Amino acid sequence: MQLLRTAFVLLIVASALPLGGCGFRPLYGDRGTESTVNKLADVDVSAPENEIGRLLKYGLLDRITETGYAPANATYKVVLSPTAYTEDVAVQQNAAVTRANFVLVVPFTLVGADGKTLFRSVARSRSSSNRVESEFANLTAAKDAHKRTAEAVADDIKLQLSVFFDRQTSTASAQ
Repeated sequence: MQLLRTAFVLLIVASALPLGGCGFRPLYGDRGTESTVNKLADVDVSAPENEIGRLLKYGLLDRITETGYAPANATYKVVLSPTAYTEDVAVQQNAAVTRANFVLVVPFTLVGADGKTLFRSVARSRSSSNRVESEFANLTAAKDAHKRTAEAVADDIKLQLSVFFDRQTSTASAQ
């Protein structure tokens, strides 16, 4: 059993060795002041003042900053323009809806301190919820679907911004 464990560890180490030669580096690795984490922490978020906008804004701030608050003098600003809709998925013969999808599409723009657009993209997600006879259960399920969808979109936006900042840092260090 010990021999098997040792062989497994050696296999893992041996498979990781080629990664060093190919230029692989962690996306959120520490590279001093130019790290992706530091640049993400210097982003403010602008979103509509409605339920979805607040879920997106504060969900994204929680993911990109240590405190969950917008930086005082942010170098960057990401502007979110969410569009949300609900689509009926399962409809019975008597026209009763038993399942619905909540879809969230969020075009976003990263703007520099000078107002220049640096990056533009779209994040999207969908969540399903069951529809039942209880209106309270339907409202709770819909609210939960909104929250789950906004969290997934915030994760996607963070990832896209991280890749942008990482490529920007890599390009700058290569020159």
